[in-house]
Amino acid sequence: MKIAFIADGRINLLPSPDTPIRLLNCAIADTYREREREIRLKKEWKNQGAGAMFTGAFFPGQAILDVRALITGLSQGTDDRLIYALNFENSGGIYFKHPDPDKLETPIVSSANTCFYELDVNAEGRIVVSCAKHSLERHISLLTTTSGHLHIITEGECADANPKWSQKDEHILYYDSAGIGYGREGQFVGFGPRSIYRYNTKTQELDEILSGDAMEYCCPFEDKEGNLYFIRRPYKQNESGMSLVDFLKAPFKIIRAMGAWLDFFSRRYTGESLNTSGANPAKNSPKSPHQIFIDNNLFEAEKMIKQNAAAGDKNPGYIPRNWELIVKKPTGEEQVLHKSVMSYCITPDGIVYSNGKYIMQGTQAIAAELASKLVLYQ
Repeated sequence: MKIAFIADGRINLLPSPDTPIRLLNCAIADTYREREREIRLKKEWKNQGAGAMFTGAFFPGQAILDVRALITGLSQGTDDRLIYALNFENSGGIYFKHPDPDKLETPIVSSANTCFYELDVNAEGRIVVSCAKHSLERHISLLTTTSGHLHIITEGECADANPKWSQKDEHILYYDSAGIGYGREGQFVGFGPRSIYRYNTKTQELDEILSGDAMEYCCPFEDKEGNLYFIRRPYKQNESGMSLVDFLKAPFKIIRAMGAWLDFFSRRYTGESLNTSGANPAKNSPKSPHQIFIDNNLFEAEKMIKQNAAAGDKNPGYIPRNWELIVKKPTGEEQVLHKSVMSYCITPDGIVYSNGKYIMQGTQAIAAELASKLVLYQ
């Protein structure tokens, strides 16, 4: 059993539970990052120094900003290669990746105005992928490993994600979707709860399988026996607008933001901080809890680990215990398989899942990694 997974926008390979994790470098992403760094370094003079301050083009630190080229989707191909989605700002593509670093990566599709996210490939080489064009909306598209032509099959003001081919019926695919809420003036106000849908590529029939108001459902997978696996978790509604407390705090937040910017400027060009209060400003300033952002949810990592440990987890992670991996059998019976599940994959040796901090097999931690996407690699 080998597991490939995405961590921090990069592909990693876990050959076995007793083998160290191996990073699979992406040559296309590395080339893009290096080219962008060179371009920014050449343009640095336009945004630095007294001349830039005089013209109003001054922007400290622009040349040292991290160049983001993130892998956002991963799947096993029809051969010994992986297939991954890679995004550079507002453009992206889907590529083949061989675990042998000496073998070249080859493109399947690339676009200057489309970003690609979660994807899956079936035995016939058909790819289903979530994609977006410069908006919050994401839709499900079909293509093949031999053709880069995208055929969009969903639409509307929604964010479709996590598409997965059924192992029971080659014409069926599953995905989850959340509606996008807009205000009277067209401003974004939040996402609705995620629901699971089933789409028949032969008849073009679309059915809502699982939905709710207090709970949301995501990451569906149907095995050969017709068992449907999915993650169920509480729905946290996005609140729009500004409360009275937020309004009263706004001036102080603005002042604090301006102070942080000025302190950054001072550190960069003088090597000294503007904060000189007390014998040791670093010790006097309160340390904010480490926070982690996962799938539109913000968690206090240390607090969550303590809660999970207190609940009896031997290897507590960042994900709350009410994020549950469920299997729904063809009879309609539902069973909770694991708690604190961020992502998972079904293997011949059982279920492997991530609780945020660890990759787990049963109750055993087989790797310490924040894996956002797990894929069985054979």
